[in-house]
Amino acid sequence: MQERNDSMEGEQPSGSGEIARRIRAARARAGFTRKQLAAASGASERYLAHLENGTGNPSVEMLVAIAKALDIALAELLPLGGERDRTLARAAQFLRRLPPERVSAAAAWLAQQPGELGGKARRIALVGLRGAGKSSLGKLLAERLKVPFFEMSKEVERLYGGSIGVLLEMNGPSALHRYETEVLSEICAKHDAAVIAAPGAIVSDGKLYEHLLQSTWTVWLQARPEDHMERVVSQGDLRPMTGRSAMDDLKAILSAREADYGRADAILNTSAQGFEATFALLDEEVSRLIM
Repeated sequence: MQERNDSMEGEQPSGSGEIARRIRAARARAGFTRKQLAAASGASERYLAHLENGTGNPSVEMLVAIAKALDIALAELLPLGGERDRTLARAAQFLRRLPPERVSAAAAWLAQQPGELGGKARRIALVGLRGAGKSSLGKLLAERLKVPFFEMSKEVERLYGGSIGVLLEMNGPSALHRYETEVLSEICAKHDAAVIAAPGAIVSDGKLYEHLLQSTWTVWLQARPEDHMERVVSQGDLRPMTGRSAMDDLKAILSAREADYGRADAILNTSAQGFEATFALLDEEVSRLIM
């Protein structure tokens, strides 16, 4: 067991050599011969030999097969467990070692910890894809609550002097996430009460989304894919909304983000009723959250 817990020591940030070391160590821990692992994973012994010597370039499918054969998480075979830094890697490794009931307890404890900016206060954040109603409902909600309304994307554009598309093209997604983080931090630092419309893709940055969840009361505005598309087109934005493939892409994005959006404090289906009824439900839900 000590060997498993110490597998982060001497970690290399990336490369086939580190993957090779992890495969060798995992096979040794499982007590498999190379022949047995080859039979269980569907790889040839020759191919496994290359992988374990660091001279092979494993595909994701092969790493999945090897992890399954060894009954370990795929992350166990990746440098830093697939994380970006050593601290997160060790934390994730520790969680993977816990029995399910202790993982649940640890997750519950983490969820109860206050956000880095002093909790959620009376800040409300609306999350969801474009066309969910974040702007229209958010503005109305802010007026009702008599608090400022912020659209994070527009704040980024205002502060950094360019459209989101231009900023993304010029500086890349990591820079855009940094701008969004700075904007959210500034809003939370200056306002105990506010309504915030979050970018639809905020869930793609785990740290930023966690910041939002810990610093605001979040409401996921759901909608049917057809309603998302119709609303965006009616606003005059035709960029991603032409052709059957656009609808397929939209459904795929919704499916991929569903679990993350579902972490919100409340969920409101905006396709189930008209705008006025939807706002009444949102107002009721928000009152419950911040009372």
